[in-house]
Amino acid sequence: MGSFNRRHFLKLSATLLVTAGCQSVLKQIGQILPTTTPTAAPTSTRTSSPVSTSTTAPSVLPTPTVSAPLQSPLVTPQGAEPAPKAIATVEPDLKLTPPPGGSKIGLHVVFGSRDGIDEFLSRCAGAGRPVPLVKCVDDFEVAFKAKHVSDKTLTVGRVNAVFPQRKVEVDMQAWEPPEFKPPPGTRYTTAQEAAQQYYALVKPTWQLNPVIDVWETFNEYSGNWDWQADFYIALMDLAEADGYRLGLWSASAGNPPEEVYPAIARTCQRAKAHGNHIMCLHEYNLDGLLKDAPKNMVTRYRQLYQYLRQQDAVIPLVISEAGENAGGKFTGVETFMQDFAWYDQKLSRDDYVIGCAAWTLGDWSGANIQAALPALGDYISGELIIHHYPPRAYLPLIANEYTQ
Repeated sequence: MGSFNRRHFLKLSATLLVTAGCQSVLKQIGQILPTTTPTAAPTSTRTSSPVSTSTTAPSVLPTPTVSAPLQSPLVTPQGAEPAPKAIATVEPDLKLTPPPGGSKIGLHVVFGSRDGIDEFLSRCAGAGRPVPLVKCVDDFEVAFKAKHVSDKTLTVGRVNAVFPQRKVEVDMQAWEPPEFKPPPGTRYTTAQEAAQQYYALVKPTWQLNPVIDVWETFNEYSGNWDWQADFYIALMDLAEADGYRLGLWSASAGNPPEEVYPAIARTCQRAKAHGNHIMCLHEYNLDGLLKDAPKNMVTRYRQLYQYLRQQDAVIPLVISEAGENAGGKFTGVETFMQDFAWYDQKLSRDDYVIGCAAWTLGDWSGANIQAALPALGDYISGELIIHHYPPRAYLPLIANEYTQ
C-alpha cells in the first residue's frame, strides 16, 4: 500500500482522540422492517444496500390475452420464419445461512462514517443473535453501542498512540528491544521494564473505556518474537492485577512463521494458566477474495493451533482483522457477503475461534463496509436472500392495440 500504510493512517487518526473516553450512546433504534415485494424494477427501503431481503420472487409484466388474430402490416408474412422470442433467464436466488451455531462474523471499526450501525446492532440483538465481535481502534463508540444492546458481544480495543501531557506522540504498536531506538520518553533495558512503562501509558485510556472486554497491544509486529513473548508474559501480570484481559500477538497475515511457534506457545501456556486472555491474529488475501487465498494466508491459524494443542497451550482465538485485497477497496455488498459467508463456514469448524473482525467499518482506502450492514444484519440474524433479477426482455415489435 506504499509508504503510507494502515499503521500511518491510524496513527494520524489517533491525533483526533480526546483523552476523555467515549460516552455511552443510549439511543436505540428499533428492528428494521422487512422490505416490500419487489417489482420488475425493484426498489428497497434500505437505501444503504442494494441487496433486498424480500423472500418473494419478482413480478413480471403480464402477457395480454388476445381473443382474435391481430391484423397489422408488421405481422410476420405467411410462410416466413417467425422471429425468435427473447427469453429472460434468471439466476436462482442465493440463500446465505449462517452455521448452525451462529455466525462468527463481526466488525472492525476505525474512525469514519458508519451509517446504519445502530440498526445493525439492534437487528442482530433483537433476533436473539447479537453480533459476536466488535473490534475498535482508538474510537470506542461502537463498543459502547454494542454493549448497550447486548452484553454477549465480545469487544476488543486497541490504542494506536498516546500523547503524554499532549506534548509528544508515543507509538504503541511495536516496542522493540533496547538495542533499537525506544519510543520517545521511554527508557528500558528489559522486556519486563518495557511492559511496565507500556502499561502506565495505556492504562488511563483503558480505564475510560470499561466496555472493552479485551485489550490488544502491539499491531502486526511480526518480528523479535522472543522479546514479544517476554513482554506479553510480564504485561499479563500487570493487567490481571487490575482486572484486564489481553489480546496477544495480533500478527500480520501470513505470520507467525513455524520456527517461532515455541515463543508463541510459552506465551499461550501462561495465558491459559489464568487471566482469561486470548490470541489475536490477522488474515487477508493480499490480492483477491478470502475464499481464493492460499492456506498460508487464510485459515493459516489451524497450522499454529495444531502445534499449540501438542503443547497444551490452546487459548481462545479472535481473527482481529480479516479482509479482501489486503484491506483495500470494498468489493460490493453481494461479493462481500458471499465471501464472508464462506469464511464463516470455515471458522465454524474450530470451536476455539470466537469470531473475526471484518475489515473495516470507517474510512480506510475506500474499504468502508457500511453499505453491507443491512445484509450482514440479516445474515447474522438467520438468513439472507440475495435476489438475482432477470434482465429486461425486448420482444420483436408487433404493431397492435397494445403498442398503438
